[in-house]
Amino acid sequence: MEKRCTAVELIPTEQLPEEVRRFFVRSPEEICRMNGRIYLMMDRDVLSCADTAEGNTVLSAVQKKIDSKSGRSPKDIWYQILTDTEPRRIAALAKKHGIESRKKRTVILFRVKYPPEQPLERIFSEIAPLEEDDCLATVNRDTLALIKESEFQSEDEIAEYAAAVIDTMVSEGFTDLQAGIGTEAEDLRGINRSFEEAVNALAIGMRYQPNGTLFRYSEQKLERIIDLIPAEQREKIVREFYSKSNADAFDEEMMETISVFFRNGLNITAASKELFIHRNTLNYRLDKIKRDTGLDLRTFRDAIIFRLICGMTENER
Repeated sequence: MEKRCTAVELIPTEQLPEEVRRFFVRSPEEICRMNGRIYLMMDRDVLSCADTAEGNTVLSAVQKKIDSKSGRSPKDIWYQILTDTEPRRIAALAKKHGIESRKKRTVILFRVKYPPEQPLERIFSEIAPLEEDDCLATVNRDTLALIKESEFQSEDEIAEYAAAVIDTMVSEGFTDLQAGIGTEAEDLRGINRSFEEAVNALAIGMRYQPNGTLFRYSEQKLERIIDLIPAEQREKIVREFYSKSNADAFDEEMMETISVFFRNGLNITAASKELFIHRNTLNYRLDKIKRDTGLDLRTFRDAIIFRLICGMTENER
């Protein structure tokens, strides 16, 4: 009897297995069946139970109480366009609903950690500085896609716009908002790719920079390379690295120093100015890292190796 009780649990969305979380981001469905488990998306958490007759009974009972709270209509045209990979169906939908196919568009995916009681799309439309040709599509209760016309806007301008939206939403109390930006689609045939990139940008960003708010797919090349390395190999490399150095040496001050140094393109003068320290102090800290790890971050090769290992370490946390 005790085992049956523990088979049902509530899991915060950020603690879901990666493949399950990605399923909910990509799919309008509120139920995911995977690896012998059933996952049901609820207001703030996900109910998980064994995929058995008993589990399905629990699922049915709970789902009846939350069906009325669904934030997305299954007939959402833009959602269908974003998630369909068949060009002919996309073209048919666009023609039927009078959507211009040849416009350049970029997908920005917004996610809130704690879904509001009201549909996110409604709140977003009332608060965020949307422009005339912007379109919204609800992905699920905590995720919203903004399809933004980008014909006359650069990638940096799109990112600035997304940052402004986040600032506006934060000022209204949505402090847990994060966004992922895909690359520009030349027409509707590429909109699915931009959407998938936004999904991945958000997933990778949340994994490597959980406290970050805005993630651009085009700027995540290093993180995507790290993700291609099998998990067991990542763990082996991290163990080898830390067996030769003292992990305690990388306190908050040292990690901030490294972050600023990297952000300034390994430029000693620029980094020391931003850190408000003397060049010699920065060189002293970099010498200490070299003694502890054998890596001289002033050289491009060792800086890349260090960044890769740090990314692996963050990914395994």
